[in-house]
Amino acid sequence: MGTILSDPTYRVNEIPLATSTTDRKFTYAAVFFSALVLAGCATDPATTTAPSSTMDRGTRSAELELSGDIQDLLARASRSVPPASIELTLTAAEQALAAGEVRQAAAILEQANTSGFPELQRRATFLAAEVSLGEGDPVRALEILESPSVLTGALTRDDQVRIGVIRAQAYYNGRSYLASARERIFIHNLLEESEKNLNHEQIFSALMESPAETLFNQAERAITSDLRGWLSLAAVSKQSQDDPLEQLVALNRWKKAWSFHPAATRLPAILQLLSRIVEERPRAIALLLPLQGDLGPYGRAIRDGLLAAHFAAENQPTIRVYDSTSGSMAELLRTAKADGAELVIGPLDRERVTEVTEMRSVPLPVLALNRSLGGSVDADVYQFGLSPEDEVLQVANQVSLEGKRNALVLYPASDWGERTYQTFQAAWLERGGNVVDAAAFANERDYSDLVKALLNVDESEARAAELRRITGQRYEFTPRRRQDIDFVFLLANPSQARRLNPTLAFFYADDIPVYATSHVHEYVDSRIDAIDLNGIRFCDIPWKLTSSDRLQQQIQSTWPASRAALAPFFALGVDAYRLYPRLQQLKELPDARVFGTTGVLKLNEANVINRELMWARFINGTPVAAPLIMEVGNR
Repeated sequence: MGTILSDPTYRVNEIPLATSTTDRKFTYAAVFFSALVLAGCATDPATTTAPSSTMDRGTRSAELELSGDIQDLLARASRSVPPASIELTLTAAEQALAAGEVRQAAAILEQANTSGFPELQRRATFLAAEVSLGEGDPVRALEILESPSVLTGALTRDDQVRIGVIRAQAYYNGRSYLASARERIFIHNLLEESEKNLNHEQIFSALMESPAETLFNQAERAITSDLRGWLSLAAVSKQSQDDPLEQLVALNRWKKAWSFHPAATRLPAILQLLSRIVEERPRAIALLLPLQGDLGPYGRAIRDGLLAAHFAAENQPTIRVYDSTSGSMAELLRTAKADGAELVIGPLDRERVTEVTEMRSVPLPVLALNRSLGGSVDADVYQFGLSPEDEVLQVANQVSLEGKRNALVLYPASDWGERTYQTFQAAWLERGGNVVDAAAFANERDYSDLVKALLNVDESEARAAELRRITGQRYEFTPRRRQDIDFVFLLANPSQARRLNPTLAFFYADDIPVYATSHVHEYVDSRIDAIDLNGIRFCDIPWKLTSSDRLQQQIQSTWPASRAALAPFFALGVDAYRLYPRLQQLKELPDARVFGTTGVLKLNEANVINRELMWARFINGTPVAAPLIMEVGNR
């Protein structure tokens, strides 16, 4: 009988689909090495040796050599007898997992018969749990750790640490963030001093995924002082994250109250930089936006969102607004510098951003609000915007980690549709997926013929008609669709999706999950209008799916357009203001993130701000998220 574990840190974007990542092999290796480093039970994968507790000294080979590549280890295992053959096999599986070859590791592990060797059986169990993590199944990893081989007998320090790391990673991958942090806090005192820095970072990172209100509530209920201190630190950090000065003041108050806490002497790296961030933040900003022409409404929405965030903050810089509609970017940047600007936010249009990236020398640091069409990577030019690429890649990641492989793609017959489909196709093939069919559609009243052909329903009907002709008999017949589709990726606006989604269901594809980007969700959609979107899972910006941000509430009460089509641009303005003082922080700490109204923001090596959006699903005409629940065995 399973136990339902529900994490109270659940946020609306935390649909328990799978871990989000851009590189599965990197993730598998990172998870495995994290376990090995913290447990202190491995070194370089090419020279992995078993921990001293792997086998009883009486059964262990006197001088078993465990170096060599995977094939060499397996060859030697085939020529050996237990327990040496088992240990060689397990070492080969561990090397495969460390290299990100999860399927190979699983196949090798199946060859290891550890019966009669309790210590090796426990090692194999740990490895099986790590394989499950690599396969994107955190629930299974937790279940494996409940097996008798783990629960029976005394656990060494290394065993306890390895169990804790696996459990923490499984909870994190399942987005049960508080549980993940608790596991790491529990094993902290078992770690070597050299391992504690990494563990501190992971505790704080897990807790920062939760809303400040949840963290404060959990801190009041915490039983141990260690946990209460961590929760309090994360709570004050999250509550004041939008203003570095306010966050620094809150941090100093926390340090006085919790001077004895482990985190007070070993602060997470992102908090260690706060003093410098406050001291070095630009004091004068030039805002370059199109205020006229076709892009004028979008530029003005960004301006209004940014200025609203400006007036709500402490220690405000000077902001001067420039209309980027006319004049070259070189001229505008020179003017901004002459006027005393230390940072430029903008431009918005892609061609203007490309102008900046193609300049030989940029006179000022620039936070552009779009992606360039080309140009070189400049250390002082950061690209941030509402790129659909972030959404497409997020869909590919989520569906891949759910174990789905065969995609049917529907996209509009337009330059945007073709470009976005090509982005998805490349990302999907890179992840080992398969596009079984794809079709571009125009704005039509009826998509029956298109969907019917894609699902091969017309072929099923044709076969039935031919059978009737041959036999000359009439009989009951139910058409069938093709069976090689795991999911549908729908690139469509709400109007198109309202016709395509029911058509898919009508032609017997109602059991196939449909995924989409934010284009399927309009802020102003009424519940009745959105009924035909039921079941569609999509990613979107937090601004359109939550209303917990106080500044967002003030903006929406002042500008009705911030609740309509211009909503993403108001959010972009707010995030640009909150992001600019953190740019150096994001650059120096690759794992650092900003929790914004356009998504969770992270800087990549090309100085591009990537966004991780929230997930939602249409249920009864309303976009909602599924609760975060994990089912594991009894404890």
